[in-house]
Amino acid sequence: MSSTLFIDNITKKSDNTLNIMSDGNFVHQNHSTISGTTTIPSGSNSLLVGPTTIATLTVNGNLNVIQSLNVTNELNIVGSISFSG
Repeated sequence: MSSTLFIDNITKKSDNTLNIMSDGNFVHQNHSTISGTTTIPSGSNSLLVGPTTIATLTVNGNLNVIQSLNVTNELNIVGSISFSG
């Protein structure tokens, strides 16, 4: 399974790896384990709340990680990753 995280104006979006919901307040949820490939597209800013394990991660844009990230298969970074917390 693979997934691409797109950042856009949404009220609710869900796939097998994350749920994003907004009712005037922003709530972000992601699973603690994400199988397959996750891609952060170029020109995008993304947030991942850990601890999270991802099989394969490609970062073409910017990824901000809170706490920890474990990549079990392959990590490709063209953009940037920042860690906090």
